[in-house]
Amino acid sequence: MINFFVILFSFYLTPDNNLQSGIEYFNARAENAIGLQANTFNIDKAIKIFEGELSDQQNKEKAGYYYLASLNFKGQFVFTKEVDRKNVYKKAVDIGNALIKEFPQSAYIRFELITSIGLLAEMNGALKSAESGVVSQMLFHSHMLIQTDSMYRCCAGWKVLSILHYKTPYIPLVLTWPSNNTANDLLQKALRYYPADISNNYYYAEALLESGDKVNAKIYFQLVAKFTSRKEFYLEDENQKEKAKKHLASWH
Repeated sequence: MINFFVILFSFYLTPDNNLQSGIEYFNARAENAIGLQANTFNIDKAIKIFEGELSDQQNKEKAGYYYLASLNFKGQFVFTKEVDRKNVYKKAVDIGNALIKEFPQSAYIRFELITSIGLLAEMNGALKSAESGVVSQMLFHSHMLIQTDSMYRCCAGWKVLSILHYKTPYIPLVLTWPSNNTANDLLQKALRYYPADISNNYYYAEALLESGDKVNAKIYFQLVAKFTSRKEFYLEDENQKEKAKKHLASWH
């Protein structure tokens, strides 16, 4: 639970303490969730605080990261209407693009920007995203994230690059770079560093499935379903575990 006194006396907090209060709300974002549906109270409190902290240059980078992460979370686990989800992802992309220009070496901000772009692209479809230049943006940012910090968030840069390779349609003479083999190689590399990471295993299973290797894909989906979700990323992990279980159920 969020500390009662943090709530009661939040208007007395200094800027640094105010940011910390927002982080506490953010860390409590999965509290009182029903299944994968998050309660909006804590994440809304976090968003309000982080939005206010963006005007404080001292805290802007950190607040910007948490603000983007909060918007992405709300789109994934609070909003149920497509129009609301699209709007919040568009907002995150716009703000993320501005923040990454100001903080180009921030792996945290770049990762959340990639996430926002990817979530929006997922709603629009792979082909439309490729035609509109969204895939090119994600390629650029994933390469930049790898250069900045290849280990960030369990090799997130390699992971995103892999996803782009196996989800982007191969179009002769137009899009010739997507490769399932490259996707598999990148995720194998990520798994060598973080073998117990749920998303590394989930996306590797997806990549194997795209390559036609259903036998090994099933093994990795089963592994994902057995992992324990992390407290700090509870709904995010549970979401991937549920998707893995759906894949497995479709084969019975």
